[in-house]
Amino acid sequence: MIRSVPANPYDSVYCIRLSHAAVHAAMSGRTEVIVGRWRRRFVHVPITMAISHRSQVDPAGDLWLSVLEATGQPVRFC
Repeated sequence: MIRSVPANPYDSVYCIRLSHAAVHAAMSGRTEVIVGRWRRRFVHVPITMAISHRSQVDPAGDLWLSVLEATGQPVRFC
């Protein structure tokens, strides 16, 4: 995730809950999974499912332009 602002207390709580879910997955014997959040719950996602589709960002779209604007990056890299 690309962030343009310093971490806040919410980020800290999110990270600790994410790490607890990852440790729980490991201690329960689940392998080849990643932990993510879906519909306000932490879930175990098989790695093969997580990498089966690659998301792409349109470099001419609003999302990428807002990232460039927020981070102060130039539109083109030399």
